[in-house]
Amino acid sequence: MSKDKSMDPMTGDTVETDGVYANEAGQEVTLKRGNEFPADLVLGRTTWELQGFAEEAEIDHDQTELNPMRKRADTRT
Repeated sequence: MSKDKSMDPMTGDTVETDGVYANEAGQEVTLKRGNEFPADLVLGRTTWELQGFAEEAEIDHDQTELNPMRKRADTRT
């Protein structure tokens, strides 16, 4: 039996550490210190678990992963 008595944060609790959090349904959100943990649309009140720190999350602002690279036409013959 584990001696760890800490509990994962619940909906409505205040975020203490910037990071990426996942709930019981697997929904991931990026939250900052001072934010409030949101409710899940299906589950309602849920627990949240830290998945990684905010600075580790790489944000693709240009959405380059969604834009395939164009093939370059070779005009030389």
